Amino acid sequence: MDSLPSTIQRALWLTCLLLVSSLCSAKTHPSYLNQDYCDGLVEQFVDSGMRSLGKYINEHFNPEYKGGIRNTIHFLEQRSEWLGECNDYLLDTAQSHVFYNDQNTREIFAAMNALARELQHVREGVEYPDDAGNNNPTPFIKSRYETLAQLVDQHHTRMLMKKQFQ
Repeated sequence: MDSLPSTIQRALWLTCLLLVSSLCSAKTHPSYLNQDYCDGLVEQFVDSGMRSLGKYINEHFNPEYKGGIRNTIHFLEQRSEWLGECNDYLLDTAQSHVFYNDQNTREIFAAMNALARELQHVREGVEYPDDAGNNNPTPFIKSRYETLAQLVDQHHTRMLMKKQFQ
């Protein structure tokens, strides 16, 4: 008879231990993170952020102006950090991703990082010789941007289609 209370005590103790350990290992997220905030951040990046980035790359990019390159690198790194934070939050709370799906999300983050890395190379003075032997990084930068733009456009199209059928 004495073993029954000790078995119950052990079960309760084990339950409490599991509860405490799960609370200790749970990820905490900043209080400002929620679905609406993350949706708005993605919408801003897909809409005005990509439009601004495209205008810079296609109309104003000049390898001689290091300040504009620095600002663009900062923009990409900051958005990648913010969107990554939202992606972690959405994975933990809604089992979803910041972009359309896991693959699209990983590809967009990789494209953002590749563009920022290429811009950093230009900023550091890496030479991109063209057929005439002149330093011309513009085609390389535009190619990285176009990859990112195509991936973001795929996300945007899928989201529009998803909304259409809801």
